[in-house]
Amino acid sequence: MTVLLSILAILFLVLVVGLPLIEKYSTEKSDEELGKMTRYMPALMGVLIIGMAIRYFMG
Repeated sequence: MTVLLSILAILFLVLVVGLPLIEKYSTEKSDEELGKMTRYMPALMGVLIIGMAIRYFMG
C-alpha cells in the first residue's frame, strides 16, 4: 500500500509542476500541423488493437 501511495504522490507532483510548465512554454499548432498529426491516429489505433489482441491470445 505504501508503494501505491508513493506512486500516486509522485504522479500528482509531476502533474502539479508539469502542467503549468507545459502551458507556459508550449506553442499553438496550426491547422496544417494538427491535420498531419491526426492523419496517423487511425493507423496507430489499429496497431494498438492488434497488439492488444496478440497479447491477449498469447498470454
